[in-house]
Amino acid sequence: MPAVPFDPAHLDAFPTEPGVYLFLGAKGQILYVGKAQNLRSRVRSYFGQVQDFRPVTALVHGQARTMDYIATRDEKEALLLENSLIKKHAPRYNVRLRDDKTYFSLRLDPRETWPWFRIVRKRRREEGVYYFGPYTSALSCRRTLQFLHTLFPLRTCTDHVLANRTRPCISHEIGRCSAPCVDLVTREEYLKNVEQAVLFLRGKCADLLDMLREKMRRASAALDYESAALYRDRIRAIEATVARPQVTKRTGKSFDVVGLYRAEDEVQLVVQSVRDGVLSAQSEFRVPAYHDADEILRSFLVQFYGPTRAVPEEVLLPEDCGDMALIEEALSEDGAVRILVPERGEKRRQLLLAERNAERAWLQRHGDRGGAHAALEALQEKLQLVHFPHRIECFDISNLMGTHVVGSCAAFTDARPDKSRYRRYKIRSVEGQDDFAGMAEILRRRLQRGLKEDDLPDLIVIDGGRGQLGAVEEIFRELEIDSVDLISLAKARSRAMVAEKRKERVFKPDQTRPYVLDQDSEALRVLIQARDEAHRFAITYHRRLRSKGQISSVLELIPGIGKRKAQALLKTFGGMAALRAASEEDLTTVPGISPQLARAIRLWFETGGLVENK
Repeated sequence: MPAVPFDPAHLDAFPTEPGVYLFLGAKGQILYVGKAQNLRSRVRSYFGQVQDFRPVTALVHGQARTMDYIATRDEKEALLLENSLIKKHAPRYNVRLRDDKTYFSLRLDPRETWPWFRIVRKRRREEGVYYFGPYTSALSCRRTLQFLHTLFPLRTCTDHVLANRTRPCISHEIGRCSAPCVDLVTREEYLKNVEQAVLFLRGKCADLLDMLREKMRRASAALDYESAALYRDRIRAIEATVARPQVTKRTGKSFDVVGLYRAEDEVQLVVQSVRDGVLSAQSEFRVPAYHDADEILRSFLVQFYGPTRAVPEEVLLPEDCGDMALIEEALSEDGAVRILVPERGEKRRQLLLAERNAERAWLQRHGDRGGAHAALEALQEKLQLVHFPHRIECFDISNLMGTHVVGSCAAFTDARPDKSRYRRYKIRSVEGQDDFAGMAEILRRRLQRGLKEDDLPDLIVIDGGRGQLGAVEEIFRELEIDSVDLISLAKARSRAMVAEKRKERVFKPDQTRPYVLDQDSEALRVLIQARDEAHRFAITYHRRLRSKGQISSVLELIPGIGKRKAQALLKTFGGMAALRAASEEDLTTVPGISPQLARAIRLWFETGGLVENK
């Protein structure tokens, strides 16, 4: 059917059959795909009387313009179609596994005349064929194969090279191939090496070692010391091997464990593949946090297993998800599978391990967040703040020789810049260079707006000393604000303090002496970063004013210099280069330029035209 408007009035267009429904945006793009046993009833739930608190529902309502459906024969077919459409169209609000990748495996077909191991990406359903792995990278897979050939001299060449070779290759010369290409080994002896290699890769090293020790004993008894030495070396190499990749065969014991960790903005998933009781691989994924765990796990199971990934006998989940029986039926086409939620025993301990690894994976990718939380805790403790500084706003005042005074606010959330909250302020009520009054004005405006919109930070940082802090304290008292901590950050002033690496001083209201934080502390780093951002933001604003032509002449930036005096200066000295090099005495020769104004001109050039509130 053609898409109909996203409106409950058009629900009658949907049948009561199983199928897949689609919500589309203004440009016809698919925003969300869902599965339903009864299409009309399921879509009606998005417009029902009972409020749907799922975040994804609110997102869909905000952007969907039309809706459509595809009917199927049964719910299982709808489940598979939903997965296919998600993979094809990547809808914005569906669960998608962002870090999904194909893992490498070793393939061995024992039915070949001369079986050999090859690295493959895809696993096919082949009777009697072994797949070993999965391996998380091609490098680890190749290293395993190289070590395997030091123990068991199996061929590495392709069938074409094997059939056309007339003499042994270099691998035979170094003892890593028995040269079946030129019949230097019997097929019976070659297959024994294949059997031993399979035992090794399956992790059954005890059986393999017993076999090799018996062969070594027999060779030694027969005075075949060369063969006995070969078996001895293999035994030692195997005993020295700690990590052993495992085999995944369709009839073998195996299970996957799904760990889930929910952070504030996303959900981290970890899948641990356990083969023959040994953890053989781990893969990681992340999805947006606006989906609930039920939908995440359901979508994950259908998307994760496919043609390139073997389905184990069991899948362990942290909690029940919808359609578990239906998903079992769909996945069992590739081999019988059970989906379980263990509550006790070894499998429960394995599940808890996967959940811990999911948390560690998230912390590793957002390690700065973990460190930032510790830094904010230290900041609260050192400065004895009432509130945890989850949100910090730092304010700065900058001006051009007392003209074009501007204020800036740099905002930080969890010690990271939150640029959506950055603000610029033009000072309206203050003339000339009065940093205290300018700071008081922008803080009054910010706090009044925050009270009105119920949007105040946890900590306000003022760039400056006790004077700037005092001006803002009065605003706090006037507006009766006690839900925000207030501090100011100032550089050292005395020569003694400058000699000590310019220690930063932190002032608090009603505190006589400032706090001096350690130079290497993470708490101080957070404050310095906020101050530097506020200062940078103010300087950028000045450059914007200049580029937009809001300041007509560079010389007119100097207090006391208007258009006529600027023209007189340029006419007298012939240009900016000569004017920049003029002394105060030279400047006073220009009509209208007093000694005080000449001094201001020199200061303006020496400071590059920017005088800060320091």
